[in-house]
Amino acid sequence: MFEYIVLGMVLNEQRTGYDIKKEIDAGIGNFYRASYGSLYPALKKLTDKGYLTMNEQSHGSRVKKYYKATDAGATEFLKWLSVSFDPNADATVSLAKIFFFGELPDDVRNKILGEYEFYIGQGLRRLREIEECHAHLIENDRDYYEIATLYYGLLNTISSLRWIKHIKEKRPFSELLSNVCGDDA
Repeated sequence: MFEYIVLGMVLNEQRTGYDIKKEIDAGIGNFYRASYGSLYPALKKLTDKGYLTMNEQSHGSRVKKYYKATDAGATEFLKWLSVSFDPNADATVSLAKIFFFGELPDDVRNKILGEYEFYIGQGLRRLREIEECHAHLIENDRDYYEIATLYYGLLNTISSLRWIKHIKEKRPFSELLSNVCGDDA
């Protein structure tokens, strides 16, 4: 996945490795971490595959390497981005793709978001079934804390479903947070 993130970062403009890392940290850094130790080998690999071009530019006494996606790199990136939602993928993969959804046509983006919403809804139904069977069985501290993890899953799933519906409709994010953030947020 990291190579696709790198391609996405240089899809529309050339950047140095430092700039790419900075963009990753500022953009998807709240759910994905990248290091220079993984970035530079990925840049080399993508350049070797023909997915990136690299050109050197002098800046005073320093030479900087700038990377930009080639047509083949852009095609590969958009192919990855357009693939239907994979319910077995880590949530980080889905979030990374959604981060770049502005590059997709509305119909493709909405199809994938609909699949994601369906999958989250299925997960919520499964958790509700577990809740019906077990939530009333609290007899001791062990039971309490086991059930607490179920409610953690329920809250996260409900929030994810609410979030996906919200972004499908492209509603203002201030509305999304207005009902969530209370005194303790």
